[in-house]
Amino acid sequence: MHRKFALWAVLLVLSGCAGPGYFEAIPPSSPEQSVVYLYRPEADNPGRQPLRFSYPDVLIDEQSVGTLHFNSYRRIELAPGRHNLRITGLTRQAKWEPRDIKQQFSVAPGEVKYLKLDVRFNLSEMNLGSMGPSYLIHVRPMRADEAVYEIRNTEPQTP
Repeated sequence: MHRKFALWAVLLVLSGCAGPGYFEAIPPSSPEQSVVYLYRPEADNPGRQPLRFSYPDVLIDEQSVGTLHFNSYRRIELAPGRHNLRITGLTRQAKWEPRDIKQQFSVAPGEVKYLKLDVRFNLSEMNLGSMGPSYLIHVRPMRADEAVYEIRNTEPQTP
């Protein structure tokens, strides 16, 4: 009887840990600033996660804001205006082989913007005769009402 109760207690605790997390965006520190959340969630493909142990360096206006690991996010506070984003493996702190991704984005004063680093297997190019995995890697602007459901399952990454 004790053993059965203990087993149920362990299962209940574990099932509670498996639920979705909580996320609430932190607004800019002042109305004259903006915030960008850059996140890299799990891929929706079955099985192994692409580039799980690889991570790029994130450069904004050619200044590193840190790396972006698998299943994590970064909160980046910026001045409003137009910015250049570069996802790269060409720095010492990066562990990333894919080619650079460059993208421009704009933020308004007080705005909170969400950018998703979407890393997936390119299943249309992967077959039994292929030399190795192929990837689809994009930075996608996301609506807040969609992004929060993905970010809540990731971990914050600090500098």
